Amino acid sequence: MKRLIIVCVALFWFGETSAQSPTPITPTAKQEVVKRLQELLVANYISLDTAKQMSKYIGERLQSGAYSKVNSSSDFAQTLSADLRHIYRDGHMSIVYNPREATGPTDTAAVAAPRPAPDYSFTNNGVRKVEVLYGNVGYLKLNMFVDVSDAAKATVKAAFGLLQHTGALIIDLRDNGGGDPEMVQYICSYLLPPNTHLNDLYERRTNRTDSFYTYAVDGSEHFQHIPVYVLTSQRTYSGAEECSYDLQTRQRALIVGENTGGGAHPVEPFPLGHGFVGRIPFACGINPVTGKDWEGTGIHPDIATSPDDALQTALLHYFDAQLKSNPAPELKLKLQWARELTAGSAQAPVLSAATLQRYVGAFGDREVKMENGALYFSNAAGKFLRMAPLTDHVFRLVGYDYIRMEFSTDGKSLTMRYDDGFSNLLKRKS
Repeated sequence: MKRLIIVCVALFWFGETSAQSPTPITPTAKQEVVKRLQELLVANYISLDTAKQMSKYIGERLQSGAYSKVNSSSDFAQTLSADLRHIYRDGHMSIVYNPREATGPTDTAAVAAPRPAPDYSFTNNGVRKVEVLYGNVGYLKLNMFVDVSDAAKATVKAAFGLLQHTGALIIDLRDNGGGDPEMVQYICSYLLPPNTHLNDLYERRTNRTDSFYTYAVDGSEHFQHIPVYVLTSQRTYSGAEECSYDLQTRQRALIVGENTGGGAHPVEPFPLGHGFVGRIPFACGINPVTGKDWEGTGIHPDIATSPDDALQTALLHYFDAQLKSNPAPELKLKLQWARELTAGSAQAPVLSAATLQRYVGAFGDREVKMENGALYFSNAAGKFLRMAPLTDHVFRLVGYDYIRMEFSTDGKSLTMRYDDGFSNLLKRKS
């Protein structure tokens, strides 16, 4: 199962590009490709009834001459893809033209030539960013679920290791289009107890079901006991949707963002002859909690918001929940600070040059200056640090979230406030 999905990803990268000259296609090649595609649809597509409808439709289109004016191979691939989706809009289904496959007709016994496993090192094995956000919140951005090689698992393990002492975890899947279900299984094994039933994949053609369960992972204990948020968008698709759905249905994470894309059918590449490859969905997911998948519907967020606001929304939800839990005074102070910083940054005002100019001057042994429409504050070493507004008179020091600068309403003083409660009053000199 894993190999078929990864091979399909590889074919995505090695197809014909728009920069190449169009390759002409003959009427005979069109007939042979359509005939082969019809056979493969009925034999492999997850829904037999839909497969028959697709097969009938493209056959009728061929006989009616609808394809006679399609002159290039790439255009023919796009036309076939559109006609298949005319019957059912399966986002995983597509026909591609790959000149490397252009060796003539393909008989019914042909199989795709073996390809080397993709090298994901350039994309850091799908791990785009790991960070500890202010407020001790772990942030993990995954842009792909790659094959669970030793290198990929080591990358993921290192990412979770960096977040080992955080109070919450935010997994960002807003730009994740899916990948290997076994990597989804590995990620979820950090967040759920071992032997948790995640998902089943059912193949109609073989009447076979593959089940996926979590398993023991070193370093996972901490993450099974902290709040988890998953950020989504319409670009969240396929395996990324499975990860979201697995965690949501087990009530292990809150989904924050947009409704996802709605693609639940894994695909396998089939050679159609003459350089064409059919990516045909051959299985469907069955969630053990709901008994269904997300095909066509997507994952509905628990907290709906725009993708741009999803991170701030998740942070505010976490800080509010923690503040309601009656934390110790010192922790409460830091949580309040983190919440105010997050809310202020998300709704930062745009201040006029006249307002900013009011705060320019010397305060104690420090100086505030204005350059290019922004204020800058000198530290003890004389280096100027940019100030970003939170309100019309309160600023944060960019890169120093534990410090806040608050000007008096008359502009005659500046108070440096710290997240531990300490403050330092600086009076204006000029």
